[in-house]
Amino acid sequence: MIETPHIKQNLRTCGRIGCLILAIPFGLCATFLAFVSVFSPPIETGIAPQPFPDGFMKGISYESWLNGEFGSAESDQTLAEIVVPSGAEWIALIVKCFQDTTQSTEIRCMTDRMSASDDEMRHVIHEAHELGLKVMLKPHIDLLNLENSSSGRFNIGFGADEAAWAAWFASYTEFITHYAELAQELGVEYFVIGTELGGTTHRAEDWREVIRQVCDVYDGKITYAALTYFEPLQITWWDELDAIGIDAYFAASLSRNPTLAQMRLAWLPTTAYLGWLSDRWGKPLILTEVGYMSVDGTNILPGDWSLDGETDHQEQADAYQALFESFVGKDWWGGVFWWSLSTKPDQGGADDRGYSFHDKPAEGILREWFGGGGG
Repeated sequence: MIETPHIKQNLRTCGRIGCLILAIPFGLCATFLAFVSVFSPPIETGIAPQPFPDGFMKGISYESWLNGEFGSAESDQTLAEIVVPSGAEWIALIVKCFQDTTQSTEIRCMTDRMSASDDEMRHVIHEAHELGLKVMLKPHIDLLNLENSSSGRFNIGFGADEAAWAAWFASYTEFITHYAELAQELGVEYFVIGTELGGTTHRAEDWREVIRQVCDVYDGKITYAALTYFEPLQITWWDELDAIGIDAYFAASLSRNPTLAQMRLAWLPTTAYLGWLSDRWGKPLILTEVGYMSVDGTNILPGDWSLDGETDHQEQADAYQALFESFVGKDWWGGVFWWSLSTKPDQGGADDRGYSFHDKPAEGILREWFGGGGG
């Protein structure tokens, strides 16, 4: 199994001390949080779950690591017994293809090992639709060979080598339009044209051409999933899309043992930024990914798979609660997709330190807000 580190680019840029609340352009960092923690009025917590507006995307990211998993009976069981009872109405279906390194120009879908086949995709999308779920298809590129422990898809780029750029975008367009065609065939309701490719998104004309090619074969709604802090500001082609998508691994506090109020406080500048971004482009904003491990410190570095803190299911649950309380009622907030569930119905539980919410306190929070009821 290839497990690309989920240490997101901007977490490294800002450092591991938690000074992650948009230093550019708002000049917000730990000193801001220290100041408002002293001088701001009390932060309201314990907000009761509220109904979401019509059209809000109550979603869960749904992924597999190996060929065959999306087409399995286990996957069918997970959709029916975990996803649907949560109250989710959408899944973000993650299909993974690969390139060798950040400097490779060929993208390959390895359906003999790690990528889902098209027939599997047809199966899982059919099953989701039969259960009343809507589907956001979200193709990812992962790297087979990492240059270092913190490299990832966000480092793909070719400097001044225009030939390499042309070759990569040609391969990328072939890859992404294939899945756009599949989405059209299967009645997929939303399509993500790219995910966390921050080393490429400054190439505006290339991305506008990708969008044109996608829209030639798919007539549903589209977005791009930008990574957390700075990539959304780099993108100048949000006008081509139906929504702004954010893979939202923002720091939720600066403490390893935060209170719910501290997490709510940390969200203040971030929600202000996201609201500004939505208003700037006149587009709703979807959290195309957000998630927390069941580990001390997950709120500081939510995108870091390698955290070595103590197992802490309550911190994960509090982070879920803080996000819902911080975003509810924002008229620009169009949806959220929690990271993540695998296809295995026995995932999660008391000994699990990963992102799955299943059989943990976070599942109760999710059901309360999504309207999934008890259980």
